[in-house]
Amino acid sequence: MKEEFYISLVGEAFDGYTEALFNDSYIYIKHISIRDQRYLHKYYEKYKELALSRGLELEKDRISYVLEEEIWDAESDLKIASLEKEVENLKISVKHLNLRSQREQLEKTIFERSQELYKLKSDRSEVIGQTAEDYATSRSSDEILRFLIFKNKELTEHLYSEEEFGELETWEILKLTQLQNDITERISDDNLQKAVLRPFFSMYLSLCEDCGSFYRKPITELTIYQLRVTLFGRMFHNIFQYTEDIPDDYRQDPEKLIAYSSSKNQSSSSTGIRDDASGSVLFGATKEDVEDVGGVQGVSLAEEAKKHGGQLDMTQMMRLAGHDV
Repeated sequence: MKEEFYISLVGEAFDGYTEALFNDSYIYIKHISIRDQRYLHKYYEKYKELALSRGLELEKDRISYVLEEEIWDAESDLKIASLEKEVENLKISVKHLNLRSQREQLEKTIFERSQELYKLKSDRSEVIGQTAEDYATSRSSDEILRFLIFKNKELTEHLYSEEEFGELETWEILKLTQLQNDITERISDDNLQKAVLRPFFSMYLSLCEDCGSFYRKPITELTIYQLRVTLFGRMFHNIFQYTEDIPDDYRQDPEKLIAYSSSKNQSSSSTGIRDDASGSVLFGATKEDVEDVGGVQGVSLAEEAKKHGGQLDMTQMMRLAGHDV
């Protein structure tokens, strides 16, 4: 993407709002802050109580009912719980992998398990019908959308009152929702990380240590995007300070930069890399993995085994790892 995109992105985060055209007029969509998040819970609880008063049941009660009536089987329900736990653990594990090929493989597994989980949950939702939580999620999403849209860039006057918002056409609400979704997609973590690594932001990196001073605002008034800008700035500033010999073409690539830094800081016992040995290797590393960790030798165990009659003894393995035996 062009430099102007990233400059605009950071400027948008600094402003704390996004200007958008809606019904031939400019509106201002506020970026949510930590303080604002309490309204999400407030609105959610408000509509959940309303749903319960109108006869809708909680999800756990509906699940218990369909299981008792054998409309939904217990095995599928256990599978959902198992997949939820597995996906959660896999997401934790992928953060600790240094080799790109390993991360990509695990991310593929996460995607496959997540798809399976989504299908099972969708099937269960069709069986149990609308719950109080479903109603609360839908209505509170609309409510928070109204809460974030303003007439002016000072964010002092809402575009709609509750009554006016309730009278909007369905297409208008869908269009406003799409504007909000576009903001979320554009100001993503990936784009923000790339933005703070661009040359124009380099002079700000060392100033990201103190969020409050950076924006001259209390932390509680900062938006989520403002916090992320300084978080990523501080993270990459530390990498540049404490990681040696970073290849020039990695300095503006968040994924490569993080992987390279991790590989440099991991101990030889956990990475299989010995920095002081010319024979250091990464077993099973792809060409891309080798590039990510700064040119450490990659060795295919299968290829090496072929050279020794189909198998490797302990001495041969140690020599491959750069040990003198």
